[in-house]
Amino acid sequence: MITAGDPPIVPSYLSPAAQEIWLEEISRVMLAGVTERDSSLFATYCSTEALVRAAFIAGEPPPAAYLTELRRMRELLGIAGPRVRQGAKNGVTQTENPFARNGRKV
Repeated sequence: MITAGDPPIVPSYLSPAAQEIWLEEISRVMLAGVTERDSSLFATYCSTEALVRAAFIAGEPPPAAYLTELRRMRELLGIAGPRVRQGAKNGVTQTENPFARNGRKV
């Protein structure tokens, strides 16, 4: 049974490079609220990040699709993106947005 706050579980299929990234990032994703339910997504993120790092180390550009997917997964995991930069856990509502009235008559 999965309960709230259970950490993601490292799958056995992760490469050693992906396991290193798992260890680097686990505290950040846990702070963002990632749980055991997100284990597969987090494992995919770690595997893709390992491939991108390997490409950069080899002096090759990583496939653009990998970079796009990493950005998307970082946002889904809550470790990057506009919500993180703004410090909002569940996004910014219109009442919290200081620019919400722009373009509207007062």
